[in-house]
Amino acid sequence: MKLMRWRICVLCIMVGLAGSGVAEELALFRYSRPVVMEEAAQEELFSVPFDSDIYAATGDNFPDLRILSSDNQLIPFLIRHVRESRTDKVVKSWTATNPALKPMGSDGLEIRFTLNKNDPSPLGVRLITPLKDFEQQVRIFATADGKESTLVDEALIFDYSKFMDVRRTEIAIPSTTSREFRIVIDALTADQESQLLELTRSHRNDAEEGRTEKITIQRRPFRIDRIEFWTEQAEQTRKADVVLPWPVTDFSVTMDSKLKQTLATFDTDRQPVTAVKVVSSSRNFSRRAAVQVETHSGIESNWSTIAGTTISQFRLRDFQEQHMTISLPETRAGKFRLVVEDRDNPALTIDSVEIRGHQHEVVFVGPPGKSVRLVYGADSAQAPELDTVTLMTAFAKDIIPVAATLGIQTENTASAAASKSLNAKNVLNNPLIVGSVIGVLVLVLGWGLFKAGRKIDQMSRGDED
Repeated sequence: MKLMRWRICVLCIMVGLAGSGVAEELALFRYSRPVVMEEAAQEELFSVPFDSDIYAATGDNFPDLRILSSDNQLIPFLIRHVRESRTDKVVKSWTATNPALKPMGSDGLEIRFTLNKNDPSPLGVRLITPLKDFEQQVRIFATADGKESTLVDEALIFDYSKFMDVRRTEIAIPSTTSREFRIVIDALTADQESQLLELTRSHRNDAEEGRTEKITIQRRPFRIDRIEFWTEQAEQTRKADVVLPWPVTDFSVTMDSKLKQTLATFDTDRQPVTAVKVVSSSRNFSRRAAVQVETHSGIESNWSTIAGTTISQFRLRDFQEQHMTISLPETRAGKFRLVVEDRDNPALTIDSVEIRGHQHEVVFVGPPGKSVRLVYGADSAQAPELDTVTLMTAFAKDIIPVAATLGIQTENTASAAASKSLNAKNVLNNPLIVGSVIGVLVLVLGWGLFKAGRKIDQMSRGDED
């Protein structure tokens, strides 16, 4: 009888846990917000965009989010990126045909050309050259009705590969109806510093008294392979994901002198991040940089690299160019770190970082005559299996959902107590707990068999006596 009671107790505990877990599932969600939407006489497709509060409270891929009707019925939904219509300009390039060249003394070259009948009016000129380490002055003129006018005066094209990865051979020109153009390249034969810089120093009594620098000059013609033009033509409208700036908190910068790195850490509210822009007051640099996120394994935390690229910022004369944005796969994390490789260069000044990323929305079919609310934020919730055929069909038919908004966030006071209680689904799926229960049952069953065996043995001895 005792053995039977043990078995009944264990089974009752497991069944009771299962029943209580189902009943308390809704109480596990920490937050609730009403969906403010238009009243509809029939079923209607709605969409609600997420904000930082939802990102901060939910897990990756949103397993802990539900749409509920006023009678607590689960409404099928889909989560997707918010999209908008964008208009893009198409850039067309073409090569100038039959240019006429005329040397101008020893230090210049004149190039004349006429647009073909079907060529559009250009908005820019690109000089294609195989050379590196050069600097040339360029002027552009246009002729209309026999009168010549200046379009561009003293533009600079250059390649500074010897110092940095900076090159510009394009020149923008103002819009014009002229069909005849003249390009003047000044100082065609450039005086170049060679890669060899001879440096001699004189010393006396272990002190430097003077320094003599000798620069070896190369003289070479400026070769042009071809001249290209470009313009902006037809406009195309397409659907594109909305990208929003997200706030950054707890920003700090440190230096690692041993690894020769500049480190910048910052926190977010787990918004989806797809790009990190570095804001720096430093100039004329090119550094390798990586973005990392904090990961946890038990009680230990580590940094995992998710993206990397070369960031650069140049300001030379009238030329300014920067590449300070690091693109990364959509990532939701609470803590990020930027690692900049300084090597033997001065530490990079990082003033701040700017982040941006996609915005999500939940799309659902609202029932007529019922209010709807969004509940979210549950540590142990599993993603629901929903019938979303209707929603997928609506997307395929390009049915535009009606925009709805979220009301004020309220906290579920019963959530804290419910989170501490045992959840049957997790219990039954936990191999440690299930294994322990099975172990207890095996021990109880084994002990019962052992006692039954002893009793049978005693009965057998009694029969022999």
